[in-house]
Amino acid sequence: MNALQFAFKNLFYSLLIVLNFLNCVEAQNSTDNSPLQGTTQLNVVDQSLNRLNEDFRKLYREQTKALMDELPLIVILGGDSVTALSGQTRTVYLLPNTYNEIKASLHSVLGFQGLMVKLSGNTDDAEWLKAIRYSKDLGELLTLIPQTAAQPKLKQLTLEVVAQLKKATDEFIKQKQVSEKEVQSVLAKVRPTILAVAKGIGQESAEAIKTILLSIQARTSKSDWEKTIAVIPGPITARLNNLNAAVTASVMGRELLGKRIFYSENIYDEAGIISYIEMLMRDKKLSTMLFDDPYRMWRDLLADTSESIIETDIFIPLAK
Repeated sequence: MNALQFAFKNLFYSLLIVLNFLNCVEAQNSTDNSPLQGTTQLNVVDQSLNRLNEDFRKLYREQTKALMDELPLIVILGGDSVTALSGQTRTVYLLPNTYNEIKASLHSVLGFQGLMVKLSGNTDDAEWLKAIRYSKDLGELLTLIPQTAAQPKLKQLTLEVVAQLKKATDEFIKQKQVSEKEVQSVLAKVRPTILAVAKGIGQESAEAIKTILLSIQARTSKSDWEKTIAVIPGPITARLNNLNAAVTASVMGRELLGKRIFYSENIYDEAGIISYIEMLMRDKKLSTMLFDDPYRMWRDLLADTSESIIETDIFIPLAK
């Protein structure tokens, strides 16, 4: 065997060794990555069930248009307007801007509490710069409040709140220290004025909403009004005793709360509200046909078991 043949032979054997090593590694990786016995079958079952579940739900949703066509009127009560939807007709009734204007002013209290609690025991210059900016914002707010559309008495009360917050803020900036006890003391001083402002705004808003609802009712036939659904969108945290819901109930009937008057949290646009109503209508139709109870599907599927455990209906709102 000459030198060239010997070299080729060694190269051939080397390649065989490398290929054999790679095959072993690949086999080991396949073993390491393979699921436990039975797991693959479970995944296939779950995937099939999920697919079937979605297909069933799709068939359920396909009845939506017919159900929504049965609704002659949907009323949406937002923060700045009341919207009436009837078929392809959409009418928007603007509410007085007082509530939003004064609410923006009163939210300065939220800023005060959040900022000062954070600054409690804090001497960092960068953090105290936020207090200086906040004080300037309060100064600007004091110039804007007189320009709002609020009644003179509401303007005066709101100015008093903001002025007290600015005075306290400037004092804390001067001494560059604040305690939670001092923050609580300031909030206690503004509390009566804030409650007085809230009551005034509430009465004004209630009158405006009720006037609009009565106007809509006057334009709607009795048979259509008796099918009307009202939705009041709210924040992500459920609020008790929502004003818009209360005014709506005073016009449509208190007994319709939770039946045709819905206060729903965490909905921020009209499309979301329509989707919510569609879900309600689908579930109501199924409830009637399956359980002979129009509201059964609005309860948890396992509600009967829940009631057997604590023997009562439960919905957990925030504490009163």
